[in-house]
Amino acid sequence: MISKVSIEAEVKNGLTQLKSAFFNTPFKVVDIREDKKNPLLELILMSSSPGVLDEDELYFDFTLHENSQMEFTTQSFQRLFIMEKSAFQETNVTLKTNSFLCYLPHPCVPHKDSSFKSSNTIYLEKNASVLWGEIFTCGRKLKEEVFEFKQFQSVTKIYQENRLVFFENLYLKPSESNPMNLGQYEGFTHQLSLAFLNESCDVKNLKKQLDTYLEDKNCVFGISETPTNGLVVKILHDKAEKLLFWMREMTKIIKQNGF
Repeated sequence: MISKVSIEAEVKNGLTQLKSAFFNTPFKVVDIREDKKNPLLELILMSSSPGVLDEDELYFDFTLHENSQMEFTTQSFQRLFIMEKSAFQETNVTLKTNSFLCYLPHPCVPHKDSSFKSSNTIYLEKNASVLWGEIFTCGRKLKEEVFEFKQFQSVTKIYQENRLVFFENLYLKPSESNPMNLGQYEGFTHQLSLAFLNESCDVKNLKKQLDTYLEDKNCVFGISETPTNGLVVKILHDKAEKLLFWMREMTKIIKQNGF
């Protein structure tokens, strides 16, 4: 199945609103903003499908016009089912001047014998900001499917004013290299990656706040400053729900800093 979601947002009367929205089976995009005076547009992606199936192709396009703000979340975990071949997802994001996107999907769960590749490309114009989250899990642990998928790859590229400033390539093929080995996950099974880029943020102060929040959590984490003005947070743990909760709490801290 080939499925597409296309979202375009703009500011009207001080509030970010949908300028256009397109989606086809199995997806539906819903506005969940409770406070109608909140300038932030809050959307959730709903799906009638149990997950991603063999040879599925998923395409997402987001365009945020000048000064617009949007938060995009998902309804449930993204499950990757058994596949003979593979499935693919492509996401393209364009953020115009002074716009902001917060992308916080649920964790991805690759089932046994699944094969999946995703490509995320984000273009930031002047003073645009992005908070991009991703949670990867080893599979269905309760069914003893720990790293039993064929292949998983997620490539994320972020450009600021047409210059590549962030590149991440998560590639796992358990049949060739055991992810539990030394120098990789080392006994952990889940990973959170959270990237935040903003030209005016006090990243050193924000890093201290995030360090303080995570220091008493039972996890392994690291926070790095990006070459441009931003931060990348990495966390290893063994519970998807914990990582999802921490991602949302760190998002609150980032927003409290004015973003």
